[in-house]
Amino acid sequence: MSAYDYEKYKKSYAEMNNSNKWVLTTGTVVEDALYNFGLRCKYEHLAHSFILDPDDNNYLIESVFTESELHEIRHYQTKETPLMPLELLKYLNSFNLKNTLELRKQIFMPEQMDQDFNRSRDFDRDWIRNTVYNLLLEYESNALMSDHLELWILVHVWNFTDKVFNDIEEVKVVRGESCSLSSSTRKNHKRTVPAVDKKRKILGRRGDMIIRKITDEYGCAEAGRQFEGQNGTKLLQERGLKMPKMMKDMFDQLCKTFDQDEKKTRKLETIGFLHAGLMMTLLRLDSPAGYICRVSRSKSFFIATHIKEFGKKTLPAIALTWKAKKIVDNMICLVGQPDESDEESQLQHLQDIYDVTPQPSQKRRVNLPTCLNTPSKSSKRVKPIPLDLLGPPPPFNLLSSIVSCPDPQCEGKNKDTAKFCSDCGKPLME
Repeated sequence: MSAYDYEKYKKSYAEMNNSNKWVLTTGTVVEDALYNFGLRCKYEHLAHSFILDPDDNNYLIESVFTESELHEIRHYQTKETPLMPLELLKYLNSFNLKNTLELRKQIFMPEQMDQDFNRSRDFDRDWIRNTVYNLLLEYESNALMSDHLELWILVHVWNFTDKVFNDIEEVKVVRGESCSLSSSTRKNHKRTVPAVDKKRKILGRRGDMIIRKITDEYGCAEAGRQFEGQNGTKLLQERGLKMPKMMKDMFDQLCKTFDQDEKKTRKLETIGFLHAGLMMTLLRLDSPAGYICRVSRSKSFFIATHIKEFGKKTLPAIALTWKAKKIVDNMICLVGQPDESDEESQLQHLQDIYDVTPQPSQKRRVNLPTCLNTPSKSSKRVKPIPLDLLGPPPPFNLLSSIVSCPDPQCEGKNKDTAKFCSDCGKPLME
C-alpha cells in the first residue's frame, strides 16, 4: 500500500454519512472499526474496499471486533438459502449408490421426461442425470484418483456448474480467463477522451468463470488445480481478496441498474464458486446495513475420489450448485422487478428525464464505496551501474593466447603454455 492508496481509502471513508453507518448492539460502528483497521494494514485487505468477511481471523487477532460482534455481523439480515423441491431432492438422492454398476443402471432407468420432455419442467432433473453420468465416466476410469492440471479438472469435473445455468434466459457462463465488465467499469470510471495524454482502457479483473446476463454480472468462479488445505496460499488469496472484490464490483454495478434503491440493495447478493482441485466452496456477498458489503461462505464440499463416497460427498456438491443457480435466478428477478413508485412519481420521472437537476426522489438510496484499485507493485529491477563508474574496457587481442616462434624463418604459432615450437622444436622465449 502506497501513500496514494491510503489517501484514496481516506477519501472513501470521509464521504460516508455518520447517520447511515452500521451500528452494532455493542455500540461499535462497523465502518469506523474497519477503517481504523485498514489504516494499520501494510498490505491490501478487504477492509480497504469496505468488504467484511466475519470468518477472517485477523479481526479477532487484531482486536477489531469481539466474537459476539462478529456473530452479530454474520447473522444480521442473512439471506435464506433456496430449498430444493422435495421431488427433485428425492431424485438426486436416488443416485446415492456405492458402485458404478448400480449407478449406471439408475442413470438409464426409463423416465417420463424421456417420452414427454418439457424444458421448463424437466431441465433440473435432466441436469442432475447428465451430471451424474459425466462423473460416472470418470469413476469407471479411476481418473479422479490421480492429479490433473487445472484445465482438465474444469472440463471433466466442474463443467456441471456451467450447465446448471442453461435454463435461465439470456444468461451466459463465460470461461477462459474472461475479464469482468463490472470490474472494468470501476477501473475506467475516470477515463476521458484523449487530450494532453491518451489513457488506454484498463481491462477488468480476470476470472475463471463469469455468470453474465447481457452486460449484467451476477457471479464468478476461481479455480486451482490442487487443494492445499484451507490455508493454502492460492486459496487464501482468491477467497480473501480477489474473488470478493470481483463480486463487489458486480454488486455495485447491479445496484446502479435500479438507481441504488436501498430496499433492493439490501435484498441483492452476488455469488462466487471457489474451486481447488476437487473442493468447492460457495461465497455470497451482500450489503445488510450501512456502507458495508459482507462476505459469507459455505462449508467446503468435495467431489469423491472413489464411488463409495459418491452419496456422502458428491451429491451435496451437486445440490449446492443447484442452490447457487437459484440464487442467481432470484437476483435476476429482483433486478428486473418493476419499480413500485406510484403513477405521479413515474410521470415526474419521465418529465425530468433530461433535467440536469431533477426533482429529488422520495426513495432512500445507498451509495456504497467502490473497491480500492489494486496497489501497484513496486519495481524489483536492479538499477544499471553508470558507465563512467565502470572504467575503460580491457584491451581485446584475438592473439593474446598465441606465442610466435623466436626463429624469424619459422612461422610456427604456439599456445602460450607450450615450451617448444610445434614446427621447429626450438625453445620458446618467455
